[in-house]
Amino acid sequence: MNSAESYQSALAYSNAPPCVCCDGQMTTLDEFCVECQTPAEITRSVRKRATRPHFISVVGPSNAGKTVFLGMLLDILCGGARKLKGVPNGAFSIALQEQVISALEQRRFPEKTPNESDLWKWLHCVVTDSSGKQVKQVDFVAPDFAGEAIAMELEHAGTYPAVSHIVQRTAAFLLLCDSVEVRDNGAREDLFAMKMGSYITQEQGLSEISKTRDLTPAIAVVFTKCDTCPEAALDPRRFMANNMPRFRDYCQYNFPRHEVFSASVVGSSALLSNDTGAVARVPFHIQPRGVIEPLHWAIQNS
Repeated sequence: MNSAESYQSALAYSNAPPCVCCDGQMTTLDEFCVECQTPAEITRSVRKRATRPHFISVVGPSNAGKTVFLGMLLDILCGGARKLKGVPNGAFSIALQEQVISALEQRRFPEKTPNESDLWKWLHCVVTDSSGKQVKQVDFVAPDFAGEAIAMELEHAGTYPAVSHIVQRTAAFLLLCDSVEVRDNGAREDLFAMKMGSYITQEQGLSEISKTRDLTPAIAVVFTKCDTCPEAALDPRRFMANNMPRFRDYCQYNFPRHEVFSASVVGSSALLSNDTGAVARVPFHIQPRGVIEPLHWAIQNS
């Protein structure tokens, strides 16, 4: 390497901020962090704000509705609701919102999130909470994890470094659970949540001493698609006690800050089949309910 190339290389490192997720060294030429695959645009966006980012991760098994929930949440924040107002910081943050709203307007749900971490959509939204005596502002940073990637990381830790690094930095989790799957296959969903809780405990290095209210992350359990499961919508706490008793007990012991919610994005939907016998759920109209409340609680309690 000649002197000019050495200078350019040194300049690329000196002008690049460390990764906002794992603190790994980056260069101005990087599109993703080589350590955790966090997009460089997220790091640049957050570092420009010169504030501590507030990671709130939306996690859950495949088909729990994470993409739809995140996209609708951002859309509601942009309009303002329950004294929460969000402003996307960067065009990349609008991509997820656009994907979800466009799909719903066309009477369909968006495509599944790919397993490759470099294809995940991220959002960075500056959220202002004016519900208390003092106005609170947080930099809400969240990736749209693929459910299969989360499941793989839980089974084989280290498979997806992005999941590990983000979980370590997360102050609050929104754990999404498909209410119909919980009702019909409660044991399976209960055990997945148990593995997720154990993974969070492990990655954040929580010990018996550290399991106090101020040192543990806030956990919001959100039963999604409650338009098709009225019992979850009616009393989510009782629904969790009846169908996910193991994880309920786990939260009571390990996560002092936890709450249970129910949410839905569409008012009604139906299962339709085509000539080949393939079945897909089709949304009839958008009618979000309970989407903003879990985030508001997470901001207040983390």
